[in-house]
Parts: sequence; structure tokens; C-alpha cells
Amino acid sequence: MDGVILANSLVSLRGTDLRMVYALLCRTNIVDLLSSKTRDVFSKDNGDHFTKHLEGEVKKLENIDDRVIQVDLFLEITSLLKLRGMKYTLEKEIVDQSTNVVRDVYQQYKKQDKQFRAFSEKQANSTMLQQMIQFQMSKVFSELDDSFNDFSIEDQTKFAEQVNDYIHSLPEEKQQKIKEKLGLNDLSDEMVRKTIAASGTSVVFAIIVEVSGFAFYTTATTLVASFAGLFGLTLPFGFYTGLTSTVAVLANPLFIIPMLLGGGYLLYNHQNKSLKSKLLPIIIMQISLPYMSNGGESVSFHPFLQEWEGRYENDVELREELEKIAREQDFVRKQISDCEKRIKDLNARVMSEEGVLESEKQRIKSALKFADLSQLKVSEPFSKRMQLYLNTLEEISSIMRSKKVSNSSSGFFERIGNSLTNFSSSLDIKEKEKIADSYLDMMVDDVLHSQSSFKENERNAVLSSRRILQELLRKKADDAVQKAELQEELSRLNSENSRFSKKIKTLEKENYGLADLFTKI
Repeated sequence: MDGVILANSLVSLRGTDLRMVYALLCRTNIVDLLSSKTRDVFSKDNGDHFTKHLEGEVKKLENIDDRVIQVDLFLEITSLLKLRGMKYTLEKEIVDQSTNVVRDVYQQYKKQDKQFRAFSEKQANSTMLQQMIQFQMSKVFSELDDSFNDFSIEDQTKFAEQVNDYIHSLPEEKQQKIKEKLGLNDLSDEMVRKTIAASGTSVVFAIIVEVSGFAFYTTATTLVASFAGLFGLTLPFGFYTGLTSTVAVLANPLFIIPMLLGGGYLLYNHQNKSLKSKLLPIIIMQISLPYMSNGGESVSFHPFLQEWEGRYENDVELREELEKIAREQDFVRKQISDCEKRIKDLNARVMSEEGVLESEKQRIKSALKFADLSQLKVSEPFSKRMQLYLNTLEEISSIMRSKKVSNSSSGFFERIGNSLTNFSSSLDIKEKEKIADSYLDMMVDDVLHSQSSFKENERNAVLSSRRILQELLRKKADDAVQKAELQEELSRLNSENSRFSKKIKTLEKENYGLADLFTKI
């Protein structure tokens, strides 16, 4: 039942009442409260600075649709209680979550407030929601008790008349119960006035609510508002009930002292959450009271459901797009992997073919070394290089013949001289051998470019290997280009993935519980 009432209350809360509750919970932090109370003490300006802050925040919310604020307020409450998100596609889901809210706030309130815990133990016949509202409203009205006695007798009588008018509008049996609980012989205006003066508005109002129900709060708040000046109120009663309870939270030294001592961001953040946690019973009362006081009029959940559905569908669309991007990423990664495998295979084939080509060239080179070159008719360039090759070989032979040999009769310095000469000759020979080898390599190329019958099979094998190598290298180059293009596409997809992931994270951070709908328990 409590869940139904809170859910109905939430979706029926509109206008300034809605914005005041939202501003109190979502647009107020510990610094706002402390700085406001400090200005109250030291400022020469009249008025409550926190009230001004709250009124300013309410004004900022004027152009935001009621349904948006309703959903945001509900999500903030569930976030503070760390409740798992629901899909909220049906009225029942909102009611079920509201039931969880009332239960958790009630249990939390009992832990936080000893007076409420004692009060709740005596209210076995009341629901959790009723207990929280009755307790807080009794504290609010008790703040006004002393003011009533400052009224003139005439004003006290007028006030009592309106209270009595409400009592007489009730069925006879309820009038009798109120009379018994107040200990009155009759319900005259004068007797009611004296009872309020003696017992206080809080006691009298609590008894009337107990018997008649929460509808009396409409009369009570209207009545107090009409006598606002006499009660010393300078703001709407809805603001007053919230502020009275909020200031009571701040009055607790255990809450205020840590902030005065400092402690940095972590303590500030902790105290903000602590403040919001302590405000939850007040918020639940502020949400529920208008609906309960009006007798539980019929409400429509459609605007709330429609607003939430838009946010949910937005998340679904973003996630679908993210999944599409992820599939494209996987596909492109596979293509890149396939390219890399092909390139690796082509590299192996290139190495193998280069080995074949080099082997065939070495066979031709080896044959040239041992062939009678004067008998070979390959090409004119071949003949010129062959002559240079033969000349170089002759130079090597000449140098070798010029080496000096030392014998036992040679003197020491002669042997040293011969050694130095021979060492120089050895260096010359090595240099000439390199030149001869380069001529031989060029002669191999001449053979490959000729139509000679000399080593024709080997020549054809080399030419075939070269054609194969060219094709392999072309394929490798194509795959390298494709890989580069795919990597560029993957980089773009990675950026898109990051962009959509951030969008989802932001949306789900702003809408508590959305992420739970896509997370398996």
C-alpha cells in the first residue's frame, strides 16, 4: 500500500511543490546550507539566505517539464538507496520500486533517529509511510506551539473555529473519537481554543490526523498559511516543512563538526551523501503529503512512463549502435589478421624463391669459373666483361709470382722487408679477387639476359624464379596496402566505439538504474 501511495504521489506532484522537493534533494549541498546559515548570522540583510537559495533553484527549474523532474527525482532517491534499477515500463514496476524506497528509508530513519524509533514502536497500526509523515509533521507543528499563545484571544478563536469546522465536517463517530481523545465534554470553539492553547497545535493536530486521516493536513497547512504572519512564517508552508526538518539535520553537532574541521573533497563528498541520506524521510514526506491530503485522487502514470521510456530507448539505440560497431571491429580485425597471415606466408615464399634463384645463379657462376671462357659465345657485353675478368685473374697471378721468399741465409732486416712486401701483396690480391668476383657476377647477369645455350636450363630457372618473385612481391604490396587501409578503418571504429561508450556512460550516470537493465544478476 505504501508503494502505491508513494508512486501515485510522485507522478501527481507538480509545479512549485515538485520543484521545491527536487531542489532540496538534488540542487542543495552541504556548502549551500553552511554558507547560508553563516550569512544569516553575519549579514545585515533580513531574511533566510537558504530559503533564497532554494527559491532561486526552484526558479531555475521553471522551464523544465514536470515529467522530467519527476523521473530525475525518483532516480536520485533510488541512487541514494542503491536500489537495483527496474525497466519501469509498467505502473507496477514503479509501485514495486516505491515500496522498496519506503522500506529502506523507514529502516534508515529508525537507525538515524532515536526519537523516531521510539515513536514507531507505538504505531503498530500505522504503515511505515504514515509513521514517517506523522512523526515529521508533529515535529513541524510543535515548532509553532509557542507562537499560538502569542495570538490575541480573538485570533486564537478564529484559528480554533476553522479547526472545529473541519472536525464537525467529519462523521459523528469520528467527532466522538476526537472528543474522547482530547478529553472534551463538547466540541465548542472555545473548548478547542483552550485545548490548543494548553496542549499545543502539534498534539491537537496529531489526534485529528489519527482519527480522520491525512486529509486533515490540507486543512492544517491552509490554516497555518492563513495565519502565517502571526506564526512568524515568511514563506509557503511547503517550504517551511522541508526547511524546518532540514535545519534540524544541520543542528546535529556530529554532522556539522567534521565539516568545520575540514577534510577535503572526500569528506565533503561523504557529508553531501550523508546530508542527502538524512533528507530522504523529509523528501518522502514532501512528495506524499499533497497526494495523501487530497484523499488519493486518481493519477496518470503515462507521462512518467513516457519520459523514462525515451531515456531507456535512447540507451537501447546507443547500445545497439555500439554492438554494431563492435561487430564491425571484429570483422576488420579478422581481415587484418588474414592480411598478416597472407603477408607472412608470402614472406616465406619470397625467401624460398630467392633461395632457388640464388642457387641457380651460383650454379651458373660456378660453371663460368671452370669453363673455357674463350669458347663461349654469349653476348658482346659478356665478352667485354669476360676480358676484364681474365685480365684481373692475370693481375692476381702476376702479384702472386712477385711474392718474395726468404731463406735461412736471408738477414733479419731482409726477412722483415720480405714479410711487409708479401703482406701488401696479399691485400692487393684480395682486392683484385673482389673485383674479379664482381665481374663474374656481371657475367652471370649477361648470361641471364642472353639467348645463349650456355646453362640454358639454369638460366630459364632463374628467369622463372624472378617472375614468381615479382608476382609474390606484388601480392605482398597489395596486402600491405589493404592492411594499412584496414588499420585506418579500425582506428576510426575504435574512435566511434569510444565515443558511443562515453555517451552510454554519461546517459547511465545521469539516469541511475539504466545500466542495471543491461547487466545480468
